[in-house]
Amino acid sequence: MRTKGMLAGGATITLVLGTLFPLYWGVRTSLVANEDRSLFPTRPTLEGYYYVFHNGDFANAIINSSIVAVGAVIVTVPLAVLAGFALARFDFAGRRYGSLILLLPLVPAVAVLVPLIVYMRSLGMYNTLYAVILGASVFTLPFAIWMIRSFMLSVPMAVEEAALLDGCTRLGALLRVMLPLIAPGLVTASVFVFITAWNNYIYAVAFTTSEQLRVVPVAILGFITSWGTNYSGMNAAATLAMLPPLAFFLLFQKWFVQGLLAGTGR
Repeated sequence: MRTKGMLAGGATITLVLGTLFPLYWGVRTSLVANEDRSLFPTRPTLEGYYYVFHNGDFANAIINSSIVAVGAVIVTVPLAVLAGFALARFDFAGRRYGSLILLLPLVPAVAVLVPLIVYMRSLGMYNTLYAVILGASVFTLPFAIWMIRSFMLSVPMAVEEAALLDGCTRLGALLRVMLPLIAPGLVTASVFVFITAWNNYIYAVAFTTSEQLRVVPVAILGFITSWGTNYSGMNAAATLAMLPPLAFFLLFQKWFVQGLLAGTGR
């Protein structure tokens, strides 16, 4: 038993260090000059952060990423609520195969990228943030639906039936009774969609060409040029880009984990 405990402890420490070391190295690189390769910075500097805000358009990229992430939440969560309510409460043909919607996020984005670009052009949405929002919404919607459905299944049917007896319609029961009860699920789905859309790179590159429409992941790669790579500035930008989704996750961590566990239910 002691040997097993030591092995488990060693595996845990290795896993933690393997996860945290890249984060540490990124923050450390953002605080030193490009030529500094020491494990611990001896002469920390904020030149990388200064470069981010004074020699580029990173602030505009943050605004664009915020628009995309918030827009994806606004589009995805209401649709997920309606679809999750239908899967949780209505009996219809094919309901038992509802879990198949989770196969959509498994489709490689590259496999459908060219048709999506053609589709966005036909809609007149190409080279706009609307296209990026729509792309992010489509591929986060299935998981959001399943997450919200799981929360709705945890609400006793008697609660909804009582609302119906009091004169509520189905929609009224959903808005006035169900949504307040599954508020943690709504927050969880919103955080998931926000973080996924914030970190999205491939749709932003594929659906936009204007430099004014760059989002954070695209702007970070802008530090790689034909003249070399500004590692300090790149990691400073990456560190700043990590803060909003990390703050959201830490703030709602309990509900987010609860939502993931609920997804393993019925």
